[in-house]
Amino acid sequence: MMKTIVSVLHFDWSDIAGCFARACGDLKLDSVELSLHDGFSRPHCTRTDIASIRAAKRKYNAVVLAHIWENLPELGRSRGPEQLLQWLRIAEETGIEGLVVHGGTHPDRQQGIAVTQEILGDVVGRFERANVALLLENHYPYAHENCQELFSEPWEFLDLFKSVASPCLQFCFDTGHANMSRNAEALLRELAPYLRHVHLADNRGEHDDHLPFRRGTVPWDRIWSTLKEIAFDGTFCVEFPVREDAQPFRQCCEELRAEFRK
Repeated sequence: MMKTIVSVLHFDWSDIAGCFARACGDLKLDSVELSLHDGFSRPHCTRTDIASIRAAKRKYNAVVLAHIWENLPELGRSRGPEQLLQWLRIAEETGIEGLVVHGGTHPDRQQGIAVTQEILGDVVGRFERANVALLLENHYPYAHENCQELFSEPWEFLDLFKSVASPCLQFCFDTGHANMSRNAEALLRELAPYLRHVHLADNRGEHDDHLPFRRGTVPWDRIWSTLKEIAFDGTFCVEFPVREDAQPFRQCCEELRAEFRK
C-alpha cells in the first residue's frame, strides 16, 4: 500500500523520538527515511539515534528506510561488500526495511557498472535472508560537471538487474535527478517491475537544487500519470525542505492523496 514519508535531511529534529513525532504526528506522514553515514554525526544519525530507532518504529508502527552514502566502485570489491554488510547489521538491529544506495562514480562507465554489479552480487544473498531491500537510486547524468555518476540511464539498471537477479534489489526513482537527465518517463516505464521507492524533489533541470514542490521544471503531471499507468504502489519520500514555507509540502501531500489514494 502506498505510503508517504520524509527524508530526515529536509526537516528539523533533535532526537529520534522527536523526529518520528514530527513526521508521523505534526506532518501526518507514515514514517521517515533516515540517513546513515559512517561518521555517525549530524545531519546523519548518531549512534544514540540508532539505539532509539526500533522503539520509535514500534510506537508509530512505521516502515522505516534509510539512505547510505558509500561510493561502491571507489571502495572496490575488497571493501564494498563489508561496508554494505555493516549497514545491513544495523538494519537488522533496528528494523530498517530498506537501504537506498547510489551506484557511485568511476572514470570508466562500463567498468564502474561492472564493479557495482560485483559488489551487489556479493551481498544480495545476505540481504535476502535478512529481508532487507537494497534500493538503487538513479543519479546525475554521467557527464554532468564531470561527476562521472553511474546509473542515470535505464540500460545501466537493466544490465545490473539482469546480472544480479534478486527480489531484494529494487529501484529508487529520484524525480530531481531524472529531470537533470531528461528521462523520467523512460526510467519509470523501463524499470517499472523493479520500482519500489520514489524521491520527490524539484529543480530547474541543471543542478540538484532540491527545490520545493512545483517550484522548478520537474514534469510532475507526466510523472503522476506514468506512475498510475504502471500501477506504482510503493513509497513516496519528500526530499525537499519542510521548514518555514509549508505550502509546497501541503500541496504535494494533497496531490499524492488525490492521485494515489482513490
